[in-house]
Amino acid sequence: MGIFVLGQILTLILLLGIIPLCIGMIPVNLIENRHRSIGVTYIAGFISMLAVFQIITVPIVILAPYGFKIIVPLFSILTVLLGAVGIYMTVRSARKEPFSRECEAFPFSEEKPLWLFVLLLIGFQMFMAFTLTSFDGDDAYYVVHSVLTDETDTLYRIRPYTGLSTGMDLRHSLAVFPIWIAYIARMSGIHATIIAHSVLPLILIPVTYWIYLEIGKKLLKRDIHKLPVFMIFICIMQIFGNVSIYTNATFFLTRTWQGKSMLANVVLPAIFWLILWIFDSENYDKEYRLGLWILLLLTNFVAAMSSTASVFLAAMLIGVTGIVLGIREKNIQIPLRLMICCMPLVLYGVLFLLI
Repeated sequence: MGIFVLGQILTLILLLGIIPLCIGMIPVNLIENRHRSIGVTYIAGFISMLAVFQIITVPIVILAPYGFKIIVPLFSILTVLLGAVGIYMTVRSARKEPFSRECEAFPFSEEKPLWLFVLLLIGFQMFMAFTLTSFDGDDAYYVVHSVLTDETDTLYRIRPYTGLSTGMDLRHSLAVFPIWIAYIARMSGIHATIIAHSVLPLILIPVTYWIYLEIGKKLLKRDIHKLPVFMIFICIMQIFGNVSIYTNATFFLTRTWQGKSMLANVVLPAIFWLILWIFDSENYDKEYRLGLWILLLLTNFVAAMSSTASVFLAAMLIGVTGIVLGIREKNIQIPLRLMICCMPLVLYGVLFLLI
């Protein structure tokens, strides 16, 4: 029994830790050396991994009612191959260009007590999310979809409320985040409900805060010593943000495993971070921005994976940014490039109308 549990834990570490980190080496190798870090690499890999899942899963959902048994081996093989490519690119890059000693890092020594308080606040949220997991009415729909997919291999073809067969669920069929939860459950041997309620908060909460950390670096680059204060402020806003059942903080800590929470707390902040980075001061070579543009494109695939609402929410955020930056810089290429990054949202929006 103990060996079986250990195997499950090691599988989760592989699926949610090692593989995303290896995949992230691909876009990170297209970013300037001194801007690379383990945190950025993991975020890039996590986004890339989910984007690949969205790309291969949606066609199977539409064409194969019992297609989950196709998704599992196909996605597994692709992630392993992409991870191997990432490792190869990193080794090759290290031979040509040794890692810069100026690699980005946040200050720690002078603000050590503040950073310890930040870690305490984040750890408190993870502990509470794990030990006091909450039930939400939407779980009867989304989590049950994950359970049904894992147990029957069907893709949105069974009504979660009744267990009866039905046609493809048009409203949710393009947002396949519950299917990804079922994949993690199938590969690890852990029940999909446990993956959703207990495992994912331990992953998504740190990922969210690391994205905010990167946002803080861009906003406070001239006052970087204020970064821990910024992070404490974000933590307090999340912990005491349950002023309504509709706030992103409520979703973040009580409905972490739902696609809507993923959109509000991971995807939209990631888009904001990447836009800040792409249009940062011109103190690094422009050729190294290709990895950032690729990440922004992939993030929009993850947006579509999280919720159909992303078709206009994420696109509106990027569109408004493109218009403002295009006018400020007097450069028509900026909105055009951002428009290309929005093509996944346009594609899934059109697909939603057609099927």
